[in-house]
Amino acid sequence: MKFKDRLLNRSAAKRTRLILALDVIGPERSRISRAETILKDVKESVAGVKLNFHLLLPFGLNGVKRLITFCSREDIPLIADLKLNDISSTNKEVARQLIKHGIDAVIANPVTGLNDGLDELVQLSHAGELGLILLVYMSHKGAEEIYGTGQKGLYLFFAERAKEWNADGVIASAKSDSIIRKVRATIGKEIMIFSPGVGVQGGEARKPIEAGADFIIVGRSIINSSEPGVMAERYKAESYAK
Repeated sequence: MKFKDRLLNRSAAKRTRLILALDVIGPERSRISRAETILKDVKESVAGVKLNFHLLLPFGLNGVKRLITFCSREDIPLIADLKLNDISSTNKEVARQLIKHGIDAVIANPVTGLNDGLDELVQLSHAGELGLILLVYMSHKGAEEIYGTGQKGLYLFFAERAKEWNADGVIASAKSDSIIRKVRATIGKEIMIFSPGVGVQGGEARKPIEAGADFIIVGRSIINSSEPGVMAERYKAESYAK
């Protein structure tokens, strides 16, 4: 089953639109065990899990195998947040390694372009081998400096590329309802919107969903909580409220 279908099916079954950003920091010797504990606590509240460099850089794909195995066993789609931004041959090798180790989707930067850039990733996405999520508008304070530039906003140019290439999803900040609405109007109904910035960065859980996002991405507010399971359940409920 394709990444998009698996994610949407789990979202509906668990009644959640929460993607957990498993950005565990602290002493490296305890990061994997801590991440496992968090996953066990939140597994019924999440639609998917996103791994960033916090775990992938110090441990590599082999080092996070226990996390990958857990997510596979629980049927939790796993996204590698690599923000890929390289030539086609390099992207292809990265994708090959991600697929080999059981990763379900990757986040990439559309600034590379398609021809000899993201073409291999797009093909793998269309074949159902690796989900592809494109950066459109990030959630940090400096996002406006780049994504908001141009007559209509660079982010809408990226959204147009996502539609043209038929990506599985896009990243659009949870901190701006108007940006999410414009992105949704550009990409149509079939491409998923993932909205980061909820919680610590100031975004609210429900507003991006009401504006047209499919999923919220939450990290520190959950993983740094003394009760990750309770916090995840709260975000689950808020994300899926009618």
